[in-house]
Amino acid sequence: MKLLLHSCCAPCALPLIEDLKNNTNYEIVLFYSNSNIFPKEEYDRRLNALKEIASIYKLELIEDEYNHQKWLDYLKQNLPLPLASYKENQERCLKCFEFRILRAVEKAKELKIDTFATTLSVNRFKDTNYINKFAQEIARLNNFTYYQFNLDPFVSHQKSRELVKKYQIYSQKYCGCEFSLNEVKLKKK
Repeated sequence: MKLLLHSCCAPCALPLIEDLKNNTNYEIVLFYSNSNIFPKEEYDRRLNALKEIASIYKLELIEDEYNHQKWLDYLKQNLPLPLASYKENQERCLKCFEFRILRAVEKAKELKIDTFATTLSVNRFKDTNYINKFAQEIARLNNFTYYQFNLDPFVSHQKSRELVKKYQIYSQKYCGCEFSLNEVKLKKK
């Protein structure tokens, strides 16, 4: 049985792939759907790192269309304030998670894979309660199964660091969008 794993990046995917391989019988299909990432060169660096992981673990990797404007339009349609006015891990981020989870469900439907998961759901920097509740509800509405990981985000992060070092995989310095990039730049000043 297949599981579509929406993967935001290789570092986040690594411990979840390990968990799935060690504790389930799922055939994992990686899905890289991250139109939030800016600039495109950063998107490509993260995609290439995920390709390395897919090769190491012998997994199928499907890349979604990169459409940063479509992602921005989704946020603008679903948020009342200018996008730059939200701080990291507020409403803008929640809408970003929604956009990517919805893309994963669309791809799962297209591929006739009835179980999906997201690497966003095990992250010490994200609102994982919101992510899991939203994904569960979307799964229910679409007659899908949402696979929720039972992993400690802090332990998972440590495992990620170890695997990144072991495989010498690119690890980014910011969440992905231009807003998170700007926040990182401001913190460095």
